[in-house]
Amino acid sequence: MSQLACTPARAAACQRLTAAAVPRQALAAVPAVRQQQAAAHKRRQLCRAAAEPDAAPAAKGVSAFKPSLMSPAWQQVVDWKKDNITLETSIKAVNKSGVQVQVGKLTGFLPYKLLDPSRLNQRRADGSLAPPPARGYQELLGQTLRVKITQVIVPEKRLIVSEKAVLLEELASFVEPGDVIDGVVGGVMDWGAFVECHTMRGQPCPRAEAVLPLREISYAWVANASEVLTPGQPVRVVVTWRQTDPSPKVVVSLKRLEDDPLQETLDKVLPLNEDADMLLDAVPASVPAGIEEILEALSGQPGVESVTLGRTVEEKRTVSQDLELWITKEEVDHGFNLAVRAGRVVQEVKVATGMSADEMRAAVQRVLRSIN
Repeated sequence: MSQLACTPARAAACQRLTAAAVPRQALAAVPAVRQQQAAAHKRRQLCRAAAEPDAAPAAKGVSAFKPSLMSPAWQQVVDWKKDNITLETSIKAVNKSGVQVQVGKLTGFLPYKLLDPSRLNQRRADGSLAPPPARGYQELLGQTLRVKITQVIVPEKRLIVSEKAVLLEELASFVEPGDVIDGVVGGVMDWGAFVECHTMRGQPCPRAEAVLPLREISYAWVANASEVLTPGQPVRVVVTWRQTDPSPKVVVSLKRLEDDPLQETLDKVLPLNEDADMLLDAVPASVPAGIEEILEALSGQPGVESVTLGRTVEEKRTVSQDLELWITKEEVDHGFNLAVRAGRVVQEVKVATGMSADEMRAAVQRVLRSIN
């Protein structure tokens, strides 16, 4: 018989049997009676378990209710941050570190470093930042501004907002790659610098900070941005990339407004030496490793009649360690002149062909893909 199939009637009978049992003290020495008592005790436990109602299972997909520890005011600012809402508010208090603004029913903090730089006169004559007054910038009291929520930590009751985040969103929507911006260097970092944008084409633009990567500072090798840039230094940069969603960002370049050393080399440095021409199978030792592979790939392109080497020059500075292949703008009869650069060495390559400029560009792209 299964012990789990216990009915209320059987449970009552078990209890009566146990109540009518002989006292333990009198039967302690009788093994059979001890076995009967153990069996009766086990039956009572099974009966009680069967009589208890099972807990109702939770509905599928429905979790147990958990009371929220967040007040409606904090829930509101969390939602605003999630939705990237721009809020209009005003400054109601200032201190040495920043300003306090109203954010819904709460008070948010806006550090001076996240405030529009045009509101403050923080830079000294040498471009360095002056410390805020001991009582803060009192002239900011009552000013209206637009901010975005950048940090919410409910347990610590921390609510940080930023005016620069609004300006960066506007700048990312305002500029296009190729636009030239005038500004000053902001913070200088290991990876590059921030550029505080002032004007574009002579007209004021949002005073946001664009990113200037280390590799875009100069064609020459720069180990640290602080070697060539200082905070407050006026600069003119060109926009190379921008993003509006999900996080606004503008990337600029300083070096791309300068002459590319490769073009300078081709136009001004490479000496014209007609005797330097040689056939493909006579590559000089001065030609850097890797160029031979490009020459062989060029010779194998349909429509290429011949490939010969022309002028060679060694630049004063190493511009790039990568192997680069360019089509020069020099007009030649029945073909094109290319330039191959590896490190400090630039090698002219003459290609005899009847291809059009578009066909030649396509051939160069095929060559680059084949060697990478």
